[in-house]
Amino acid sequence: MAAARSGDEHAFAELVRAHSPRVRRVLVRITGSPDSAQDVLQDALVRAWRSIGRFEGRSSFFTWLTRIAINESYRSMRRSEPVVLALDDAVGERIPSWGSQPDEVFESREFLQAVAAALDRLPEDYRAAVVLRDVEGFSTADAALALGIEEGALKSRLHRGRMALRRELDAHFASDGG
Repeated sequence: MAAARSGDEHAFAELVRAHSPRVRRVLVRITGSPDSAQDVLQDALVRAWRSIGRFEGRSSFFTWLTRIAINESYRSMRRSEPVVLALDDAVGERIPSWGSQPDEVFESREFLQAVAAALDRLPEDYRAAVVLRDVEGFSTADAALALGIEEGALKSRLHRGRMALRRELDAHFASDGG
């Protein structure tokens, strides 16, 4: 890390080789497209190289790089036509049961496709929070750092994202007797 911070391209390349596959996976989930994720990743790596001297070490390199990549994905999504999804933020609303055996539902390919499609429809702030915590397994602290927000804000986005995701999936599973 010290060598990369001092401008050593080979050291930076090693860090990129170690961390870019996982960052790319996060970006695929956020952008919804492997091609878009790769484009965003390339932009993020250029931005990271240009600002590596400002890396303070308050987080891991991976978390720092992920934050840059997420910010780049937001810039990219703003340049393209936005997907608008109206969500009411009603607190305490009743969420119906899906009714099936959880093991059967979670193992089905159909479920995975439904979750991926529902994630794509979430607003970017909610999607990023859910992807980092629930899909990629970031800690609350690391996810908040990666998004550049306080932990309380991350928890709020995560809760709202999960509720929105649940509402999105309810329509899919309502026909299963839930």
